[in-house]
Amino acid sequence: MTDEPGDTPGRIPPWWTDPTKNVESLVEAAMQRQDDLREMESAHVRELMSLRGLHYQELRQAEADRIDAIQARSDLTVQRAAEVQATQASTLAAQVTATADAFRALMGAELAPVKASIEDLRRAQYEAQGQKAQVVETRDTSRLNLGAVVGVAGVLIALISLYLYVTKK
Repeated sequence: MTDEPGDTPGRIPPWWTDPTKNVESLVEAAMQRQDDLREMESAHVRELMSLRGLHYQELRQAEADRIDAIQARSDLTVQRAAEVQATQASTLAAQVTATADAFRALMGAELAPVKASIEDLRRAQYEAQGQKAQVVETRDTSRLNLGAVVGVAGVLIALISLYLYVTKK
């Protein structure tokens, strides 16, 4: 039995069979293979997208943690700076108070003689003014007294003149 044409009259040799049946099974196998490949590629892309999403989530979380750490350090720095500033302010206030008290005491001791001298000058000035006022009052009094004496003398002269005039007549 050879596969040559004409050997077996009722039988179709394998090379002479209808090609569509062979091609159909091959095409169907190839299509199934293409479908499987597309499905595997789609699953692979979904897996990559899921991994990429998880990676981006981890990156966002790491960045948020980094920013939180920076903020916490910044808050600690600000708090420490505020504590240092408060300590400096209280120290400076104590120094200012001590310096002011020392200055007052020093100026009180230094200015006491000056104040005493000023008081002495004021007292002397008031006394001088009082003496001048007394002299003025004395002058006024003596002027009044002189005026009274002149007035009395004038009245006496007038009386004597009147007496003499009346007695001569």
